[in-house]
Amino acid sequence: MRRTAGTVLVLIFLALPAPPAEARTIQIVAFGDSNTAGFLTAKPETYPFRLEKALRARGHDVRIRNSGFSGDTSGAGLARMDAAVPPGTDIAIVFFGRNDLRFGLGEARLRRNLDTMVGRLRARGVAVVLCGQYGLDLSDIARKHGAIYFPDFFAGTAVKGVKKPQYTRFLDPLRHLNGAGYAVVAEAMLPVVERLVVQAGKDRNTAPQ
Repeated sequence: MRRTAGTVLVLIFLALPAPPAEARTIQIVAFGDSNTAGFLTAKPETYPFRLEKALRARGHDVRIRNSGFSGDTSGAGLARMDAAVPPGTDIAIVFFGRNDLRFGLGEARLRRNLDTMVGRLRARGVAVVLCGQYGLDLSDIARKHGAIYFPDFFAGTAVKGVKKPQYTRFLDPLRHLNGAGYAVVAEAMLPVVERLVVQAGKDRNTAPQ
């Protein structure tokens, strides 16, 4: 049976492998209070900006949304979580608690709010990095919901909860981190978040089309 040139071209086209699905940028949200927002700190010096830059330098197609809000307690964060961590988020980095303890709201309430927060995010399929701090172990909440636990947000910038002067803002009574401090945070957090980014990419590639 004779085949026309058009038929041959169609057969060749059908034999070609299908093009890979277009990759989607992995969406990360940094969710917290002033320590995430970067109180009085220029955007390029905040930890979410630095972390995104480091991940992209390592070849990862990511975007990090800074959803930190100065003065937030865990309760305030929970109330705004749906808007702060929008649909399509792949990974959320959660750090609350400083203001709860400073305002005397109590550790029990903080734990309840974080438990609800992490549980809701995981139910949405969002991978979560839950950050603790010196004197506040939240590993049980992370373990309960299958989240990654980052034991101390201020690791490297503080000794037993007391921040080192070179990493804090000058004349700030609350001793918020400065750009140098956020650089330390971003560096420490990089391998933890990168593992989740790699896993998110694998999950996407193996998902049914």
